Amino acid sequence: MSAALRAAVAHFEALEATLNRLDAATGDGDHGATMAKGLRAAAQADEEPGTAFRKAAGGASGMLFAQVIDALVHIEAGGSVAEALGKAVQRISMLGQAKAGDKTMLDALIPAAACATLGEAATAAQAGCEATRAMAARRGRAKYVEGAGVGHVDAGATSVAELLKLFANREAP
Repeated sequence: MSAALRAAVAHFEALEATLNRLDAATGDGDHGATMAKGLRAAAQADEEPGTAFRKAAGGASGMLFAQVIDALVHIEAGGSVAEALGKAVQRISMLGQAKAGDKTMLDALIPAAACATLGEAATAAQAGCEATRAMAARRGRAKYVEGAGVGHVDAGATSVAELLKLFANREAP
């Protein structure tokens, strides 16, 4: 897993400014920095990567994205894509009190959890991410901005799509 996480660190360090800009339109503008920080900790961890991510990233996003990291660890160990992502959806829904259509990371993760392979999940997550552009936020800081974020893709959904794409590309021959 450490090679995949090291690749994720490099990928998200390159995306950091873009993710911060996406988040600034509807949130506090630090999502890219938070993802990079959490992934660096996960890649270097002596403990479970999800736990390290949660501790380093902190806040709500640290706790929520730790579920995605745990799912990816399970998948890389040979676990079912649908089962692992489905479990992440359940935990994130419970922790964040969000559901499909709320303009959150779940809008990318829910369709991904219906897939059998990481490649299919990455494609579904990207479509779900793009769909957040037309959504009005019903959860998180975005619901308080003018227009509830309509016209902007959700930064968390973008990160889910990017993580799944990265891991799918590492899995492909």
